[in-house]
Amino acid sequence: MPYSEIQTQKVISAYGGVGSIIETPHGAMKIEDFDEWLFFKAIKDNRLEINSFIIDDNRLLNRLKHEKGFPNLSKFIRIPANVSNSYNQSIPSDPLRVISAKYFPEWFYCNKCERFHHIKDWWQGWKNTLQKFHEPVDKIRDSFLNSPKCFYCYDNARGNSKKQGRKFKLYFDLEQVRFVLTSPKGEIDDIPWDRWNNAVQKSQDIESKILIHVDNNELCCDNQQLKYIKSTKFSDLSGIRIVCTSCNKSNTLSGLFKLDLVVNEKVVLNKKVVIRTSNSVYYPIILNSIYLPTQLEIKESDAKKIDNWLNKGKSIDFIIEVFIEEGYSKESILEYIDKREKNIYEPEQEYRLKEYRFITSPDRKEYIEENRNLVFTRQEIPSLINYGISNLTQIKRLKITTVQTAYTRQEPLDKDIFLSGESNESEIKPKYTSKWVNKTEFLPAVENYGEGIFFELDSEKLNQWLDAILENRSVLSRINTIKENIKNHDHIKKDKFLSDRHLARFFLIHTLSHILIKELEFLVGYPATSLCERLFINENEMTGILIYTIAGAEGSYGGLTTQGTNEGFQKILSSALFRATDCASDPVCLNTIDGQGVGGLNMAACYSCTLLPETSCEEFNSYLDRYLLIDKKNGFFKDCI
Repeated sequence: MPYSEIQTQKVISAYGGVGSIIETPHGAMKIEDFDEWLFFKAIKDNRLEINSFIIDDNRLLNRLKHEKGFPNLSKFIRIPANVSNSYNQSIPSDPLRVISAKYFPEWFYCNKCERFHHIKDWWQGWKNTLQKFHEPVDKIRDSFLNSPKCFYCYDNARGNSKKQGRKFKLYFDLEQVRFVLTSPKGEIDDIPWDRWNNAVQKSQDIESKILIHVDNNELCCDNQQLKYIKSTKFSDLSGIRIVCTSCNKSNTLSGLFKLDLVVNEKVVLNKKVVIRTSNSVYYPIILNSIYLPTQLEIKESDAKKIDNWLNKGKSIDFIIEVFIEEGYSKESILEYIDKREKNIYEPEQEYRLKEYRFITSPDRKEYIEENRNLVFTRQEIPSLINYGISNLTQIKRLKITTVQTAYTRQEPLDKDIFLSGESNESEIKPKYTSKWVNKTEFLPAVENYGEGIFFELDSEKLNQWLDAILENRSVLSRINTIKENIKNHDHIKKDKFLSDRHLARFFLIHTLSHILIKELEFLVGYPATSLCERLFINENEMTGILIYTIAGAEGSYGGLTTQGTNEGFQKILSSALFRATDCASDPVCLNTIDGQGVGGLNMAACYSCTLLPETSCEEFNSYLDRYLLIDKKNGFFKDCI
């Protein structure tokens, strides 16, 4: 495969990672399983020193190491810095530190001669053609791998150049098809294009399904030669035709999105045709963890010692006495032993509660960790109190570990459902990052340093608002709509929201996060793609949001924290609320009654007013309703606009 440089943080993100399709200058490629990477194989073969790629985050490691999670997990492996050679951008600086990917989709067509083949046939034809002209082996391989070429046009041009005594165009790049098949089990495949011109419509009804039988070897003819012909008159799918030049059998792509595959006279259910760049192609299951310096988490080597001593019958008092001398607290040792005995998964809310309590502790208005992995300062906020803000903290430095555990296609899967090992009744099934599935010893991860703004809403004012709106019929109607939509989707954790109060406060705080990120883009100039949210919301205690950016992204190096002052934040907040009152899609957006977005999990939220790039939102742009912020009667901020 050709080499292409890509930012490390994009390899584990809301749209990139194992199983994702990434667009490169050479074409679209699918990232392979982690244990298929050249980089990982080099570590396993001791050609690279593993210790230099280990990310230490024992808090997150211990969270994942439970019986139904990743019981054999021992290390997080840092994704290599995918840097090109300084003298030649087409090769890596170190060929062993490479993330492996392959061309996908694998069907290509030539825009000049319109021929249409699988990449294996294109390669065989290219090799045979160049061998005919006695070209060197390296040129044959490299010229094709860097960008697949049309051997028909090359052969024709080279022959004509000899006759006419003029130079010919050396390269004729192919183009990939835009459409792929995804399944709820996490699979992704090419559409069987060699059978498309044999596709039949189930009935004469215009909405009828298109059927392709894939359980036999019958092609349109014995000498199939396909062309991918694009009309200059029609811009929709009816303007694209797949034609066999041997038998003249053809079909347009009209009805492509109604395709069903048939095996043994039975339809293969739930395989969907989508455009390869569609958001529904890929939903990674990613965990983020903020470094907390107060709790010295049990190291892997020490955890094994504790496990061995407990198995041999050593007392807990003995273990505490030994490990307190190693610098651990009694609480951390007891917590580890308790988790080991229960062998259960720590839910996302409980995990974040530790981070929330550390940042909001009344005794910790300013903090500088010894290694500067966490530095923050709480601000005085005399005017923000009127907006219901109780805490504003400049996070001048933070360290975040990001780990990919799996991914899904078609629909996202709640990470707590996946990581807790709960029975998943949904058709959506996760695909792991490794062929060893949950028995893997390693997971891919990145470690980033950044800065941010943390703030929280006043709990007393929030509860007063909830008491008032939850007696309102129009608000309850919106809440009930979302509750019903959640019930209809098995990939969503049913107890994600413990009550109507919990759901309403989540919608309010999450939507507030989105309009602030959009305002930072409008008012200050930060691209929304460079900003991320971390939500701290539960039923009773947490009411916080962290908006952060990582080093290397636009707005880092102090640019974001300077907005985290009383005056600066008030300006951004008031402008964001005013802008949220006017959406280009209103009144349709504001007055939606059935829900919109993924699974109908949004109310008043669309790309004109609230939705963010997928990289910025933790919830795949779900659970949003600006009505709860700005409605003149029921909005939390109705008196501030």
